[in-house]
Amino acid sequence: MKTQTNSRKYEGQCKFCQGDFTKKDIASHLAVCPKRKGSAKVKNLRLRISDPYQKNFWLIIEVNEQAKLKDLDNLIRDVWVECCGHLSSFGGYGGEVGKGRCIIETLKPAEALNYTYDFGSSTELVVEALEYSNCQLSGKGKVELVARNYLPLSNCLKCGEQATFVCAACSEEEEKSVLVCEKCAEKYHNEENEEEDHYGLPLANSPRSGVCGYEPPEPLDKLF
Repeated sequence: MKTQTNSRKYEGQCKFCQGDFTKKDIASHLAVCPKRKGSAKVKNLRLRISDPYQKNFWLIIEVNEQAKLKDLDNLIRDVWVECCGHLSSFGGYGGEVGKGRCIIETLKPAEALNYTYDFGSSTELVVEALEYSNCQLSGKGKVELVARNYLPLSNCLKCGEQATFVCAACSEEEEKSVLVCEKCAEKYHNEENEEEDHYGLPLANSPRSGVCGYEPPEPLDKLF
């Protein structure tokens, strides 16, 4: 399983050629990826969804002219945040933008919109319009995930091996993700914290990892 490096370039993968690209370079690659087809008749919009606090998490989404914000909401939920059917909104507190609005009429390149999922244990994201695209979407949908980040470095707090769980209680207490592998999680919870209410949530390639009851919809090594 590929993960990001410690270079702070926040690497990820192109869906079409499976090439490795940094967060900075992926958008320009998608415009010229040899595995894609372009057409002068197509005018889609390329978006970047990112966490403003955890910069190593990002998605690149392309939407067609019919796509509405509710379509984007569904994709974000499916890929990154859905856990308990929480409410979500675009536009931030006091300036909510209706989900029935067409995305390409709401956002122009260089513009951005806030997105919030769950108004209790909130996951806050930023939707940035990067540029128009003449590349066709590969399916029949109105929105498509075309690139995303690799799993950030996630070493077990105890032994340094690849982590597989997030300790929800410790993460809440320390206000950061406390990661453990399966072997250390069993020992850590059963022997060192017998009287504590510690429980592990499966590690996810998502900024919502370890929050509420979130569990990844796919195995960690499946990006698309």
